[in-house]
Amino acid sequence: MKTRATQVLALTTLSLLFSGNPNAFATYGDQAKAPMSSWESSTPAKGVDHLVIMVFDQMRADYIEQYNLQNFKRLQKMSHNYPKAYVGHLGAQTVVSHLVIPTGLPPKYLPWQDDVTVDRDGAIGPANHAWNVGDLKHAKHEKLLAKIPRNQFLAQRVRDHFGGKVFSVGEKNYSSLIMGTTADAVINLEKDPSGKCVPSGVNPPDYITKNDRFTVDCTKSYGTGLSTLYSLDGSHYVPGDDPAHLGGDIWAADAALTVMKNEKNWSGLFMTFGAIDKVGHMLGEQEGRQMLSVQTPYHLDNILRTADQQLGRILDELQTENLLNRTMIIVTADRGGQANDIYLGNNKTQSLGTVDNEVTAPPPYWMEHIDQVGKVLTAYADTSVSIWVTDPADENNKKNITNALSDIACVQDIYSLQSTGGDWKYVRTGSPQYKKNHWGKEHNEELVNTMAGPTAPELVALLQNECGFGRRGGHGGAQERSQRIPLIISVPGTSSSTEWLPLRLMDISDIATRTLGLAPAPLVKNWNPAAMKRAVASDKQK
Repeated sequence: MKTRATQVLALTTLSLLFSGNPNAFATYGDQAKAPMSSWESSTPAKGVDHLVIMVFDQMRADYIEQYNLQNFKRLQKMSHNYPKAYVGHLGAQTVVSHLVIPTGLPPKYLPWQDDVTVDRDGAIGPANHAWNVGDLKHAKHEKLLAKIPRNQFLAQRVRDHFGGKVFSVGEKNYSSLIMGTTADAVINLEKDPSGKCVPSGVNPPDYITKNDRFTVDCTKSYGTGLSTLYSLDGSHYVPGDDPAHLGGDIWAADAALTVMKNEKNWSGLFMTFGAIDKVGHMLGEQEGRQMLSVQTPYHLDNILRTADQQLGRILDELQTENLLNRTMIIVTADRGGQANDIYLGNNKTQSLGTVDNEVTAPPPYWMEHIDQVGKVLTAYADTSVSIWVTDPADENNKKNITNALSDIACVQDIYSLQSTGGDWKYVRTGSPQYKKNHWGKEHNEELVNTMAGPTAPELVALLQNECGFGRRGGHGGAQERSQRIPLIISVPGTSSSTEWLPLRLMDISDIATRTLGLAPAPLVKNWNPAAMKRAVASDKQK
């Protein structure tokens, strides 16, 4: 009988042997070392001393052709393109993916696995209290992230290796903060009491904070000011109507370009662009124009083209500064997205129970029903449903909740968290309802088990395609449209190629490490809690 390690090695070898086959697919399990692409060598790339990562939130790979995005195509022509790339973990959420990318760790080893987390140890408040991760203050993020060694993060290892500063930039504050953990500076937008969004972050430089251009209006709704919509908050995520104070992805690109012009000794620039995600949630236009009753100038097609223009501006500046031939560029997304044509939410809340930093709002019908049938600590619903119970040992309670989840017409698969000797695993309960969903049949169990750990939800329900609780447009789950993402990697000195390896977001850190010759991350495989504690202790001593 083959051991798990032998099976993983065999699958990885198969993925390499058949990397030229567009139908080849291999799951290489719970290892953090990514399989090597055809362009990679056993030695680091010569003369490459900068790393630029650009994450376009909720960007799907098929948008590039569908909307003829010229700068994405331009980058593809000079890069290695991965048509089979996918998120590769759950939850497929901003707060999770922006931590997976710089650490290379699956969510099971991270302090949170979804938009809501339960603080089992009481690190940031009373033990077993629930929190909305995106709404946490930076100090609380840092307390939770203290469990991870600092040199696990790409920013730390890039700076240690090349000596230059590392910056994280984005209009969405928690995206830039989480992805920029250990960076020298984080630059983002925060809303002040006057209704303005002002530059903020961690150590934001004076040439940003004292420049009036980077303050934008955050009050106008641009035709979306309805309680039934995930309304726009001025120019936070979209350009707006003030040419001198454009917001959204233009703001993020302007901030990044300003950093590049002012900093002569930088080594890393991590950018996250939030406009596609905002408009995708608001209108659900992933498959074309929707919500004809909403009169707004901002739709997915023009927001995509704006994002594409910002990518072009960054590439142009690297060329102008003679850095294009010295910079590894990685362009991807934190997850895809789908139109929730079967919408189960209420646009008021996606959580259930008491979440310490959220205002209580009436839950959607099915979530309220689950709460009445069983004893729920908290829950979060998007294109999947995560449930933390009051007593994980109460099997009868979990059975009652599982029955309630089964009553939801869109539920495809339900998993229960089990632990044997510290080995965490999700076990399917009941019969899956795949309905010709081959993606779900192949990937659901793999994806849900990337969450399986001591802080994970006790029950997870995965929904069918085009079903969701969150907003009109959604993500978070295991559907192929939520999982498929672009992955474009440009490395000077290598010829462009199409690579059929099904890489995941957790592979990016390892590929950057090998390509740039960085010190390896301390936690790369055979992870266990004791190894984590030893690595953190060693990091503190240094």
